[in-house]
Amino acid sequence: MFYKRIDMKKEDLIVQWLDNNLDEKELKAFKELDASSAFIRIDEAAKRMAAPSFDSEAQFARIKEKQQHKIRRRSLRRTVASIAAVVVLGLGLFYTLNNPSDVTFFALNDQKELNLPDASEVVLNAGSSISYDASTWAEARTIKLDGEAYFKVAKGATFTVVTEHGEVTVLGTEFTVNARDSFFEVTCYEGLVAINIQGQSLEVAGGNTLKVYQGKQFRESIGVAEPSWINNKSTFISIPYLQVVDELERQYDIVITGASVYNDTIFTGSFTHQNLDTALQAITIPLNLSYVMKGNEVVLKEIP
Repeated sequence: MFYKRIDMKKEDLIVQWLDNNLDEKELKAFKELDASSAFIRIDEAAKRMAAPSFDSEAQFARIKEKQQHKIRRRSLRRTVASIAAVVVLGLGLFYTLNNPSDVTFFALNDQKELNLPDASEVVLNAGSSISYDASTWAEARTIKLDGEAYFKVAKGATFTVVTEHGEVTVLGTEFTVNARDSFFEVTCYEGLVAINIQGQSLEVAGGNTLKVYQGKQFRESIGVAEPSWINNKSTFISIPYLQVVDELERQYDIVITGASVYNDTIFTGSFTHQNLDTALQAITIPLNLSYVMKGNEVVLKEIP
């Protein structure tokens, strides 16, 4: 199989924890997970916050219903981040999860533009989050990223983006990092970025991109000055179809099922963020697929 999701056992533990449905042995296993403390802080933070102006329980129920209808579950990180983001974005605020100096930003189903303390700029793509320690920012410009973001880094001390797949380090440049599930991509638009992946040091110069999935590395040149998604269009070059479907789900807050046989197909193309029908046609017609919309669920079907 060309491309496959991983860590389903870990994801099941978290989903059961969210449902408060763990026995003593399972709870112990959950607490041994590397990221368990972060999930617990999100839950505790949400409980301490005042009720938002919209019906958060209904929103949460809708998210859970979407999860139950999904044939393949979304990634663990995106599920938890989305739940937290419903509360955070409902108040129009960012919320600190560790201590007063820890700052976290979420983007749910839309982009979020941010200015960092050093005047660096960040644009979060949908379904993404970043966090940093404001108290140490002057000494070490380090950001943790889950998802995808475009960075315009002000010149200065080393700037590091930490993901579960590896670290990206620059002094001052423009680049994107996409770290979702087992897919990792770094694109440099200007200057030079250094990447550390499991002890291996790599470099990507301006006008180039590096993709890593299923243990393989792929390098390509690019002919654009910025990522297309900041202009409401997602573009893909030789990307597993599953990643394309996941991105369309994030942008439109929908669930897509069916035609899973195409998950490992390599796709090149694009879709708009401004019209769902047009976007669906863009990702189905090239694969000879049709689709049926049922509320927030889209079912893909093979054309006989």
